[in-house]
Amino acid sequence: MSRDRNASQGAQDAAQAADLLVTVATTLNERLALTAGELGRSQDLLREASEELMTAFRGAADRIVAAQKVAPTSDIERSDEYGKVLNHLYQAVEHLQSHDLVNQLIDAQKLRVNKMREKLVEALSLARPPVVNPGQPEMWIERSRQMLDCIVAGISEIDEEARVPGSDRKRAGSVDLF
Repeated sequence: MSRDRNASQGAQDAAQAADLLVTVATTLNERLALTAGELGRSQDLLREASEELMTAFRGAADRIVAAQKVAPTSDIERSDEYGKVLNHLYQAVEHLQSHDLVNQLIDAQKLRVNKMREKLVEALSLARPPVVNPGQPEMWIERSRQMLDCIVAGISEIDEEARVPGSDRKRAGSVDLF
């Protein structure tokens, strides 16, 4: 009788541990969904701000070029000053073009987050089928082990993809500098 009670208590403990693992995986997946959304919104804001700044700088440069054409050629000081301001504006435009690199980095992070979410969904699907014999702790332990193995495999896969350079933009961690 004591043996049955111990087995029953072990099964209850293993079931609680499996439930805790499901709760952790579910919560982590929800947080990753929020992170993916925030990365996407950040990327949209960055793109919009960069486009607005690019338009403003190019417009200012165009106005200076037009003013140079209208100004008398004898006013060398003003022409030199226009040249300096134009150089600053063109440098600002060049720096704004780095938003492409930032977008690639954000895309890589979004891909990593989404791949991990996929693995968490896969791990959670392993927890859904009913345990054949809920009174045996081995069943719960095996289910938990399968879920953890799936999550660890997802992490390993993401780490491997981050190290493998490739021209395929769908690969996480692959960032083209130019």
